[in-house]
Amino acid sequence: MKDNSFSSVDHTPVFPLSLGGAGIGSCNENIFFQEAISEKQAVETILYALENGINLIDTSPFYGNSEKKIGIALQEYGNRSSLVISTKAGTHPIYKGYSGENFRKSIENSLKLLQTDYLDIVHIHDPSTIEFKNMMENGGMETLLRLKEEKIIRNIGLGVRDHHIHFQFIASGYADAILPYLDYNLLSTKAGPLLETAHKNNISVLLGSALCMGILSGKNPADSNIRHYDIEKDVSIEKAIQMYLWCCKNEVNLMALNYQFILNNPAVNTIIIGASSKEEVEKSLHAYKENINPNLMKLFLQQFNLL
Repeated sequence: MKDNSFSSVDHTPVFPLSLGGAGIGSCNENIFFQEAISEKQAVETILYALENGINLIDTSPFYGNSEKKIGIALQEYGNRSSLVISTKAGTHPIYKGYSGENFRKSIENSLKLLQTDYLDIVHIHDPSTIEFKNMMENGGMETLLRLKEEKIIRNIGLGVRDHHIHFQFIASGYADAILPYLDYNLLSTKAGPLLETAHKNNISVLLGSALCMGILSGKNPADSNIRHYDIEKDVSIEKAIQMYLWCCKNEVNLMALNYQFILNNPAVNTIIIGASSKEEVEKSLHAYKENINPNLMKLFLQQFNLL
């Protein structure tokens, strides 16, 4: 069994599933995934996740009012040292940008909303190639390193789709964690070389959008109407439907197959799930715990050329 420990204040072992903040952060001012989520529902969802073993929460000031909701839940739950709290900087609605000043103000605001005096991970969020280069040269990274020395943040990460920027980050020697998304699952393994490089360099991987915006959730992909990131350009909906029908025929959970496939990669520390209700958390936990017959898994991987 692989070691899922993450370098935190006390080297807290991280559960293979983590809770993302976009779904629970959805509010009237900033809708994610089609509907606003009440503070009551969000806090109940977070507490349910924490009470059932999930101990890493990843969010961003960009995700509506997620940080406020998470902060309320953290105060109710307590036991802060057992948790890994991850947020982002660079895309704050007010302190937007990758300068040292914007980073510091964004992080100070996150600390206040999350009701904590330190952050286990701060990811540089969605920089372009030019923005990342400027950040490295013009004080942005220097500020993050200073905050790390001050133990206000414990780990520096990068959350971006572009693999080339991830490789630059790893080469810089400053990377503690990376958060690639959409590119490592049953429909796409484009992030394979990136994950391998991260693993060789002892960099933790938090994997986002593992269900391809719900396409691999176990529901019929033909009925899915969530189409963020122009996902049809990157993955085959037709192939997803074929996988779904294969799983129906063989009485196996597509979500469970997908989670097992991802976690079989030793580079992946945890999968960030975008749940916005207790029921969605429960569904993901059930899929993670499901015992997949190895022969059936092998047949699936052969059928879809994933071996």
